[in-house]
Amino acid sequence: MSGTNTQQTSDTNTLAGETRRPAGLFASSFALFTAVLWGGNNVSIKVALERGSPMQIGWIRFVLGAVVTVAYMVARREPFTVGRREVWPLVAVGLMFSIQLVFMNIGQDLTTAGHGVALHSTMPIWAATISQLLIPSDRMTRWRVVAMSLSYVGVLVVVFGDTEASQAGATLLGDVLSLVSAILLGARTVMISIFAQHVSEAKLMLGQLVIGTVLLLCGSYMFETPIYTTDGSFWFALAYQGFVIAGFGFLATAWLLKHYLPSTVTFFFFAQPIAGVTLAWLILGEDPGRGLIAGVALVCVGALLHSGESYLKAKRAPAG
Repeated sequence: MSGTNTQQTSDTNTLAGETRRPAGLFASSFALFTAVLWGGNNVSIKVALERGSPMQIGWIRFVLGAVVTVAYMVARREPFTVGRREVWPLVAVGLMFSIQLVFMNIGQDLTTAGHGVALHSTMPIWAATISQLLIPSDRMTRWRVVAMSLSYVGVLVVVFGDTEASQAGATLLGDVLSLVSAILLGARTVMISIFAQHVSEAKLMLGQLVIGTVLLLCGSYMFETPIYTTDGSFWFALAYQGFVIAGFGFLATAWLLKHYLPSTVTFFFFAQPIAGVTLAWLILGEDPGRGLIAGVALVCVGALLHSGESYLKAKRAPAG
């Protein structure tokens, strides 16, 4: 029995990437800082959607993010050539990324920023669920069942229990699309965690930005009527989405997933909905109703319980 457990642990470590280790003080602080920045993403999308259309702001955001990524690769002297073994990871991540962002932007257009960030912040739970399906040795524990149940209840409370949300502009369709976006983001997170062991994280980010730009630019002119404005708030919101999130945020998250165990990194994502709901209140004037606050609290508690167990287990595990 002991030999079987040792073999299972070895297989799991090999699949997850032997060079990854639990997040220390620096990585933990960096992950928390990144999560707070991500909390402002849905708020900036909501601001930009007041002047632009969903796919239009998507491809502009990708172009701005690509500027940061290219600069990062040039500074690190990373090659831009794509090897045969890198084609599939780049295409898969790029397609998933494009589809996920369309769901997120259209969903955000049909709901409040508070709902969008709360539902989008369930990503770690969906990533964990998908991981269970892809990695049989990553077994479900009692605490994980409790944690995921709390988070799923939190989603239901946000969607159906926030009775004041409909007056603020939230719709069931917008919430559903935002939730689908979170599920797709969870799947993309697992994909990046695996692919980044063999492909540069910067190259993965640039690949998804290039593919996303092409697809959303074509989609915008086929299905939308893009209108360009000189409004300062529109371009400031796009600059945040592009330079801060699509540029720095994507690279930072991919770097963390490449070098540290995903469970010890996603532990700090609980800060995202708290930051997002607070920013939606301060910037957009969205009054967080009791249903939204209760739902966010359940999502956060579920994320803390789920990721906390994995975090502590990874921290106690021997290095190597």
